Amino acid sequence: MNKPVKLVLVLSIAVNAIWVIGAGAGWVSFGKGKAGGKVSGNVAHKTEALSPGAKREMAALLATDDAAKLRDELRALGLPEDLVRDVVSVRIWSRSVARRGEIDRETREAEARRPYWSGRSRGRSDALTAAQYGEIVALNREAEFQENQILGTGDGSSPYGRARYPYLPPEKAGRLAELESDYSQMRFKVAEEMSGFRMPGDDAKLKLLDEEYKRDVAALLSPEEKMAKDLRDSTTAYGVRRAFAGFDGTEEEYKTVFALQQKLNEKLPSDGPMTAMISGVDTSEYWQAYAEAQKETNAQIKEALGDERYAEYLRGQRKDYQSLLAAAQRFNLGADTVAQTYQAREDAASGAKRISDDKSLNAGQKREAYAALAEQATAQIRAALGDDVGDAYISNALGWLKNLPKGGTVRIDEDGNVNVSQPNRRQPSR
Repeated sequence: MNKPVKLVLVLSIAVNAIWVIGAGAGWVSFGKGKAGGKVSGNVAHKTEALSPGAKREMAALLATDDAAKLRDELRALGLPEDLVRDVVSVRIWSRSVARRGEIDRETREAEARRPYWSGRSRGRSDALTAAQYGEIVALNREAEFQENQILGTGDGSSPYGRARYPYLPPEKAGRLAELESDYSQMRFKVAEEMSGFRMPGDDAKLKLLDEEYKRDVAALLSPEEKMAKDLRDSTTAYGVRRAFAGFDGTEEEYKTVFALQQKLNEKLPSDGPMTAMISGVDTSEYWQAYAEAQKETNAQIKEALGDERYAEYLRGQRKDYQSLLAAAQRFNLGADTVAQTYQAREDAASGAKRISDDKSLNAGQKREAYAALAEQATAQIRAALGDDVGDAYISNALGWLKNLPKGGTVRIDEDGNVNVSQPNRRQPSR
C-alpha cells in the first residue's frame, strides 16, 4: 500500500481507536439513547461526540512532530503495538508524502496551463526534476533514519535496505540502498541535462557512473555477497529469470545457466551496441558476434542441463507456452491439460514441417494437408481447453496454425519457434 493511502487509513483507524479508549477515560460525552441510558451501536454512531478538550488533545497528539512522544502516548493509551507502529510510521513519513503531493500538484497544474494542442515536453504529469528528486530522496532518508531510531532496531540499519536485500547483513543492506540511491540521483541529473538530446560526452558520463558504481559495490560487499546480489539483481539475472518464466528449474540449474550467461554478458555487455555506434562501428557486426556467442552459450547450457531438461528450458521461453501457462493459471487448468494441449501444438508443428519438406507434394496438395492438420490440431486444443479458451489460445499464441491452410513454407528455429512464410501470389494481369 502506498504511503498517502496508508496515511489516510491508519490515521482514521487511530482516531477511532483513541476515541473508543477516550470514552472510558472521560474524553467523550454521550447523548442519551432510548435504551435507558445505554447507547446501542446505531444510536451511538449518531450521538457520540468527542468533547472539545478531547478533540484538542487528540489533534495535538496526532499532529506532533515528536514521533517518540507520539509513540509513548499511544502506548500509554493501551493501543495494540502494531497500530502504534503504523500510526507513528505514517506520521514520520508524512513530510515526505506531503512534499511529493505538493510536487505532483504543481506539475499537474503546470500541465493544465499548457495549451492542450502543444507537445508535452516532460512526457508524464508526475515527472520529477533532478532537484525535486534529490529533495524527496533526502526526506525519505531522514524519515527512514527516524523510523529506525524510534521503531526499529536502533542500530542505524535501513528498514528499506533490510527489506530490499534480506540476504545481506543489515548494515551492508542499508549502505547498499544508500549507494544505489546516490547513483540513481546522479544518473537522473545526467538524464535531465541531456534533455532528450544525446551527445557522446553523455554516454561517457553514464559509463563512468556505472564503472564507479561497480567499484563501490565491490568495495562494500564480499565476493560471496556480491554473487548473492548478482544472482538476484543483475542484468544477467533479469534475463535468466525471464528464461525460467515457463521452466520449473531448480536453484542449481538457475546458477548453472546464470554462470554461463554471465560470461557472455561480460564479454559482450548490453551497452555494446551504443558504444559501437558512438565509435562509428556498424552495430550489425556486434549483433552478429552476439548471436554467434549466444549459440555457443546455448550449447554449453544444453550440455550442462542434459537433452531432456534443455528441451523443457527452451519450451519455457516460447511465448505460446507461456501463454498456455497463463491460461492455466486464469482458468485453474491442471498440469495434464497443459501437457495435452501443448503436445497437440508440438505434433502440429512437426507435422507441418514434414508436409513443408515433402517434395512429392505440389502446392495445392500441401495446402490440403495443412488444412487437415490445422483442423485436427484445433479440435484437439479445443477439446483440452474448451471451445472458448481453446479458440482464444490459438488466436493469441498460435497464429501460424490459423494461417497454415493458406500454404507456404514452415520453418522451426533452434528454439522451437514456428514460422510459416506465406507464398507470394502474383496479381492477375489486366
